[in-house]
Amino acid sequence: MRDIAIGLLIILVAFLIIDFIYTEKNTCIINDYTNEEVKCGVIKKQLNIDIDLFGRYW
Repeated sequence: MRDIAIGLLIILVAFLIIDFIYTEKNTCIINDYTNEEVKCGVIKKQLNIDIDLFGRYW
């Protein structure tokens, strides 16, 4: 069970690192009060889930 938890943690960290690199190139328009163009990753672009962390939308 411990090996499974470690494996899932490694997969999660790898996904976050890859998505962080992906956000460097991609931007989205956030429609709050102003049309603001921010960096966004796979989670925001494909699933439309707003996770604002480190000045990016994941």
